[in-house]
Amino acid sequence: MEKHSKYYYSDILSFMKVKYGKKLGKIGLTLHTPCPNDPPCIFCNKDSFIPQTIKGAVTVKEQMEQGFPYVKRKYPTDSFIAYFQDNTSTYGEINYLSESFETALSYPEIKILALSTRPDSIYPELLDMLKTVAKDKEVWLELGLQSVHDETLKTINRGHLYASFMKAFKMIRENTDFLIGVHLIIGLPGETDEMIYDTFREINRIKPDYVKIHHLQVVKRTELERMYADGKYTPLTADKYIELFSNAVSYLDRSIVIQRIISRAHSDQLIAPKWGFINEEFKHKLFEYMDKQGIYQSKNVIS
Repeated sequence: MEKHSKYYYSDILSFMKVKYGKKLGKIGLTLHTPCPNDPPCIFCNKDSFIPQTIKGAVTVKEQMEQGFPYVKRKYPTDSFIAYFQDNTSTYGEINYLSESFETALSYPEIKILALSTRPDSIYPELLDMLKTVAKDKEVWLELGLQSVHDETLKTINRGHLYASFMKAFKMIRENTDFLIGVHLIIGLPGETDEMIYDTFREINRIKPDYVKIHHLQVVKRTELERMYADGKYTPLTADKYIELFSNAVSYLDRSIVIQRIISRAHSDQLIAPKWGFINEEFKHKLFEYMDKQGIYQSKNVIS
């Protein structure tokens, strides 16, 4: 019998059941605001992140009305996360942001406001506004980082360095009780295996509440697509990603929840890699490898 995810790492479903007593559903939303990083990161095409369930809807109210029936059918629960996931969800005129978040939170089924953003779009007035609009509901702030190495951040054109991330991280920690998530990508151009593990060791040092991890994907209309076409970037194989992921999470303490272990861009946007199997098949291969190697989250954490 295959072991549950929680045997290998601190998975999000187990976290939800302990903290909330049940699984929460999620509705993806967008503010339709631009990203301040222009030109964008080499891997970024904003169309590859907008949920299919809300395409064509403009306002947050329209998105909720269009997307909520679908997610309610998908998730047999009465509690949901409003997840603003594309571009930079804290970038824009603050009154517009406030009104948009209030609209999402006005639905009684919404228990958590989750915002995916950049570290250079975190500032004191924003945090104060979020505390005001959230009231008794939770806020999760997800900071895109990808790597702790400044040379890599320059290569992928992140538009900020690690020091900027740490400034935002500390600002949130010291002034709010929001949960902090960190986005990390495995397989970035120029990074060695050891550089990847260094990133995870540093993330373990600062102790975010959760991480989201995935492999680098080549999608259409990006600088990375051009690099791939010119032979300047080779995507990871599934086996190599499984090896890197397994070793990387061994450097994370069990207190850090792993919300995501893989991601897949929309099929009409994805160029490479195309591994040919879905999430459950990936998990089976991952757990098989971790079992064989005797690897699990926190194995290599030094107290």
